[in-house]
Amino acid sequence: MDINTQSSPESDGFFRSALAFGGYSGYAAIILFIIGGVWLGGMLPPLLNASDSPAQAVAKVSDNLLAIQIGSIFLIASFALFGSFGAGMAMQVRRYETTPGWSYIQLIFTAAGTTLALIVAFAWALMVFRPETYHPSIVLMWADLAYFIALFSVPVFGGWCVMVALSIFFAEEGNEPFPRWAGYLNLWMVLLFAPGQMIMWFKEGPFAWHGLIAMYLPFIAFFIWIGVMSHLMIKIAKEESK
Repeated sequence: MDINTQSSPESDGFFRSALAFGGYSGYAAIILFIIGGVWLGGMLPPLLNASDSPAQAVAKVSDNLLAIQIGSIFLIASFALFGSFGAGMAMQVRRYETTPGWSYIQLIFTAAGTTLALIVAFAWALMVFRPETYHPSIVLMWADLAYFIALFSVPVFGGWCVMVALSIFFAEEGNEPFPRWAGYLNLWMVLLFAPGQMIMWFKEGPFAWHGLIAMYLPFIAFFIWIGVMSHLMIKIAKEESK
């Protein structure tokens, strides 16, 4: 069956609404992260430093306990939306496939990335669950775990971007699921995520998990990527409804 006949994008309002939902999920994830991770949660900019002693970590967490607890709720809501955001991209790719391929691979990376992100939120919440009871080193370990999962997982989050890029580059010219420039953008994101793997060797400086290069650069790049791909999904849905 011809894929364009199978998809019927111009007449499939149900699909367009689902695609737009994927895009708006990305926007919502950004907003919820700003509330939970930036404004309340102390994840970005980092409340804690990789060079903090366990006692310093407990003191900082205890002084901001309620804000981090509330922020953790927004964080897990934000990260849960990665699922519908990634599914939206995979749905759009699936329309241009005669046989499922890149779309299924993207779904696997979507599931893996969403799962890891949710564990980040769980670790952040556990950090402030009972800091007065945990041994101080445990409190610091939860922070280490959260940032390691978020930043050290370059093969997962970077791989996700690569799969999106390949689905664009391997499509027939003029029949790409997303604009060709978006493929190059996805590959650039992988390079921006890559410094996150340096946190294994540094506890101070720009390559520590609280540092400018290893933490700020991947975090900001990741949410820019979500914003751009969300915009494209919503744009496609709106254009096809005309």
